[in-house]
Formats: sequence, C-alpha cells, structure tokens
Amino acid sequence: MMRRRLMTRGVLPTAAALSVLALAAGGVDASSGAPSTGRSEIRAPREFSGITWLATAAAGNGGEPQQIFLVCHDARDDYAERDLPRLSIVRTPVDTDGIIVQELDVAFPSVPNDLESIARVPHRNEALLVESNADGTDPDPTIYLARWDEDLDIEIVGAVPWPATPEPLVNVEATAVATVRGRDYFVYAERAQGSDTTNVNMTRLWIGEGGEIEFGGRWVSVSFTAPEPPDARPASGMDIDGEGNVYISSAFDPGDLGPFDSAVYRAAVVRPGGSLGARLRPVEPPEELARSSGLKVEGVALVDGSFPMFVSDDDEDYGGLLRQLRVTRSSGRM
Repeated sequence: MMRRRLMTRGVLPTAAALSVLALAAGGVDASSGAPSTGRSEIRAPREFSGITWLATAAAGNGGEPQQIFLVCHDARDDYAERDLPRLSIVRTPVDTDGIIVQELDVAFPSVPNDLESIARVPHRNEALLVESNADGTDPDPTIYLARWDEDLDIEIVGAVPWPATPEPLVNVEATAVATVRGRDYFVYAERAQGSDTTNVNMTRLWIGEGGEIEFGGRWVSVSFTAPEPPDARPASGMDIDGEGNVYISSAFDPGDLGPFDSAVYRAAVVRPGGSLGARLRPVEPPEELARSSGLKVEGVALVDGSFPMFVSDDDEDYGGLLRQLRVTRSSGRM
C-alpha cells in the first residue's frame, strides 16, 4: 500500500530544461547570489546513486558518439529532501564543459524514499527504479516502473511493493534485469554493510503492457565475496550484459568526506536451465575489472548490454560523477 504523500509534477518544460542545462554544463551555481566580482562558484552535480544507459546520440563534427544515461538520486522522504528531484538525464561530454546534467521533474504515485538503483529491462525502453529499504527503516519499500519514448521523456507507469525476498530486506543498492530465452529475471544483492560477502539473488519477473509488475515466488542465489577494497560494502551497483555476465561494484564508504575506494567485478553468470528456466553460477574467484581509488561507485552501466562500461559515483559531500572505466580482464575477453 502506498502511504507516502503524492508527488504530482511533470517533466520540466523544454525551455526551462535548456536554461538549466546551460548552467549545469558549466557547473555555475546561479542561485548563490554572489556579487558581480568576476568570480563564480562552481558546484558538483548531486550524487548519482544508480544508473542505466538510455541511448547513443550520433557524433557531431567527427567526435565520439554521446552516451545518454538515466541516473537516480537517493533523496529521502523527509522534510529536508522530500521535494528534491529523484531522476536526472546525464550525457557524456561533447566539449570541455564536462558532463551535461538535466534534473527531471517526474510524477511518481508516492514520494520515492532512497532510490539507490535502476535496473533496465533488456531490449525495451523501460526500467525498474528500486528503493533500497534504507537500512530497514522504510515501512513500504517500493519498486517503480519507468518508461520513455524516443524523445527520452520519462513516465512512471507502475509501482509495486518489494516482493518477499529469500533473506531479510535491509539495504539494496545493486539490482539488474536479465533476459534468458525471452524470459525476464530480477536480480539483486544486499549491500551487506559490515561484511565482505553478500548473496546474488534471482527470480522471475513479468511486466505487463499496462505497467503491471509481478515477481516469482522462488529464488536462486549464489554467494559473492569482494576481495577488494578492504572493509567495502560488497554490492553497491550491478548490471548484466547480453551474455549473462553479472557485474558488481564494491565500495568503501567511511563517511561523507571519504576517503572512498571502489572496485568492479565480474561476479556471476546467468545461464539457461534450472528450476526457474535460468540459473546463477558464481565466478570463482571474482574477476576484477577495475579499481577506482578515491571514488565511491554506486552504479554500473553497460552501453546497450555490452562494453564500454560506465559508472556513477555517489561521493557524498563531493557530489556525483559519471566516468567510463578502463576495463582490464585477465581472460582477455571484453
């Protein structure tokens, strides 16, 4: 049951969005009220807690194609953060002004509380926006269904409570959707604060044309232990490629000022078979793809289900980052 108050706002008008983009691209805080002394105050974007790829824009003037992502922000449903935007569209740079961030004003059926991950449904313009359960403090953690059109206008078309899970639902920052032989599967892992080990859990997923969301009643699970960094949350982000490889980020977070540390692994593989029609197999030992010392990776996103790989960072008081990873693989496979 949805008990939180309604948020009834639409996407920002185009003219307003463009004016926001003009400021965001340069990072100038126009609301600071600073006197005209020739100085400007530069602010980092807000934290990026979850990420998924949306589209690739054609390259201009012989440059690189621009990748476009949807990110979520982990604002809480409280007095201080209730009215903050929950979603942004982030584009890779086209010049020295850096990434382009457009905060969205999207209507939700209830005020989202601690959105920490986005799980895109392969081959469809829709994704699950997943509340974390905020260390078990949320009375009704919710999973929303977002859809978008060719203009990347985002609409929330469905919402359901979290399903019954194979272990207590505490704080989930890593979710993804895999498609195996035409069937969809929801995959998640607890962030498991205080442990280097978590379980990767998977069940069937059905999404209706009208936005209905249904989860299976049976789960399969495998264990994942993060070798690095020391004292990290083992699962802070997740994505799954078109071959069923499950990629998980692990992040060390000692507080709002860091220092942070992260790594990204190929942690498991989804394959046909088993009682659900798909099974999980752990990668033993986990295959480290990248390290990000000084950064707290909270989202992993592949471009259209394959490399290159991008990460979103929630560096707390330092703000958010979008970066493409330099991926190295001992197996030589990319």
